[in-house]
Amino acid sequence: MKAIFKKAVPVLEKLEQAGFEAYFVGGSVRDTLLGREVADIDIATSAFPEEVKQIFTRTFDTGIEHGTVSVLEAGEIYEITTFRTEGTYADFRRPDEVVFIRSLEKDLERRDFTMNAIAMGLDGRFIDPFGGQQDMANKQIRAVGKPWERFHEDALRMMRGVRFVSQLDFSLEKRTYEAMQQNIVLLKNIAVERIAVEFVKLMKGEAVKVALGLIQELDMLSYLPGFTDQRAAIQRLESWNLAVAGDDETTWFVVVLAVMPENVGAFLRAWKLPNKLIREVAKAYDLADKHSWSDYELFATGAHTVALVEKARLVQTSETQWVDLHERFEALPIQSRSEIQASGDDIMAWADKKGGPWLKDLLARLDQAIIEGEIRNTQSEIKGWVKHVINESA
Repeated sequence: MKAIFKKAVPVLEKLEQAGFEAYFVGGSVRDTLLGREVADIDIATSAFPEEVKQIFTRTFDTGIEHGTVSVLEAGEIYEITTFRTEGTYADFRRPDEVVFIRSLEKDLERRDFTMNAIAMGLDGRFIDPFGGQQDMANKQIRAVGKPWERFHEDALRMMRGVRFVSQLDFSLEKRTYEAMQQNIVLLKNIAVERIAVEFVKLMKGEAVKVALGLIQELDMLSYLPGFTDQRAAIQRLESWNLAVAGDDETTWFVVVLAVMPENVGAFLRAWKLPNKLIREVAKAYDLADKHSWSDYELFATGAHTVALVEKARLVQTSETQWVDLHERFEALPIQSRSEIQASGDDIMAWADKKGGPWLKDLLARLDQAIIEGEIRNTQSEIKGWVKHVINESA
């Protein structure tokens, strides 16, 4: 048993000692069976939420309406969810009713794919009522029970299925694939934020090119903001080495480079992405074709944006200047304006002038003078330089 599970054993023991069943479930069990790294664990139990709260001293009602209680145990927070069944899904994304139950198998029955419907007990034994281990051995993604029903319960499961194709290099089981084809229109009911989470994970998978092909086959493009009629963008993505993109920001920048939207900000806002990410990607997009950088351009642009441009270039061409550019950036006399040994107040005092557009222009000239070695970054030299510039312009 992996260390992450061993640390959580006391949680399951307390539940069992109180007379309830408790298991590790979901992605952590799947990834254990696949020999993949386990980032976090989920615990399911026959204890109802109020019963869980009676067993543990420190609890938090993180999602109690859906049966989830967080508990603090040995310095770690664990989410414990009661076995449950769900009613109809009128909006194809949320159950109209959640019913708490005592049956593990009934709880596993409501999950999306067989590989995610496996539980592991304290003894390390796997409970696998729907053949998830065999499906993993066959490298196939199969919906639990009737795939049509699973996708009507939560249409995002179709996107998740293609994401798993990308991450695991598995294929979609025939009936599961056909159900996706027939029900893809249901994605229109899903919040774009949820689609974005799946899409960016898909973009980082080892079999991303296969997944991108499925997105076209299944006509998912219509439900990805800004991707309608963008098969050329998908083809560009398929031709690039997306595996080296790494972080979310670079991944979204690469997506923008493939789509080439008229308005980068509008495209990314349609995905409901964070404002900081939107600003960084839009800034990098304006510099995407830049191949040579002066020292002052490196300084003015900033290492973060230069790195973003170069990481995207690596994805597109397998070439990058980042090592050399980073060394040059580190060798600059200053890396940011905050390092200058004089403030705006100092400069206004030396110039005997109030602030205004002239100050912004002068600060930019000062940055460049220091970067290009015209003056050293000392207050005395900066003061002399400022007085000289002011006198010249008088």
